[in-house]
Amino acid sequence: MIAATCKLTQDGNTHLDSPVFLILRWRRYLSNIGTAADHQNCIDVHFDRSSAYWTDIYEYEDVDGTIYRERRAVVLALAQKLGLPAESRILEVGCGSGLTSVELAHEGYRIQAVDSVDAMIQRTRQHADKAGVGDRISASVRSVYELGYPDSSFDLVLKIGVAPWLHSLEEALREVVRVVRPGGYLITTADNWWRLNHWLDPRYWPPLQPVRRQVRDVLERCGLVGPRGASARFHSTGEFDSCLLAAGLEKIAGRTVGFGPFSFLGWKFLSDSSGVRVHRRLQQLADRGVPILRSMGTQYIVLARKGVATSAPPGR
Repeated sequence: MIAATCKLTQDGNTHLDSPVFLILRWRRYLSNIGTAADHQNCIDVHFDRSSAYWTDIYEYEDVDGTIYRERRAVVLALAQKLGLPAESRILEVGCGSGLTSVELAHEGYRIQAVDSVDAMIQRTRQHADKAGVGDRISASVRSVYELGYPDSSFDLVLKIGVAPWLHSLEEALREVVRVVRPGGYLITTADNWWRLNHWLDPRYWPPLQPVRRQVRDVLERCGLVGPRGASARFHSTGEFDSCLLAAGLEKIAGRTVGFGPFSFLGWKFLSDSSGVRVHRRLQQLADRGVPILRSMGTQYIVLARKGVATSAPPGR
């Protein structure tokens, strides 16, 4: 029989090394297996049913379409500025319909495009063949939590628009970092918790969101409302940066992109054309470094680098 005491940290939590904590953590892990699988299945069903939308959105002339195009442009510009040699190996996790992979393949890179939804992979292959780069893109269904590639396989990994749909950002980052070579790069995005359009609408006001989620959870457990289905998760820029650092990544650059669509109590009060004009004006100010505004775009885009491993001292 193992004798043990439960140590407490200064904030009152069970100490990480105590047997009590390990038991609780194991029980939580077992209870979450079904939850994680259910969550992923819900997300996969959502994107399978909406695969056409996530292809067409980049052609829309409304605020959402404009923001997604600008996000992709920023991502591609960051990748090009790295100056990676031709034939560099790039992985796109959550490739969607493959539009970004196709653009990078045109630059001479070798692309592995993966997604958890087969409908997205089929669209990626179609776009690659139509663009004449089918021989440079290998598309396959894979999980971000278990990519199946050897360690240090890629010079650059893109993970765009994936973070909001993860049940564990930390687990996904660990797996992504594993397949990046030492000194290699990750370009990733998050849906910004502190986006301006949510601050201007009481229905989405950030400080109230935790309370809204708790109330919704209680109502679901009581059977008073149905399951909410797939829903995006938001991260503050600071929280996201901390997760990247904890995963062994050094942030090189970060910026937010996108303002709108604006609404009040869920009602969109600007036309598409007016909304696009407002977005572009606010984006100009944000790009000039206007305080507060520069951190309140809808999309947070980060370029980070994996550290170069150092050898252990002799005799160790």
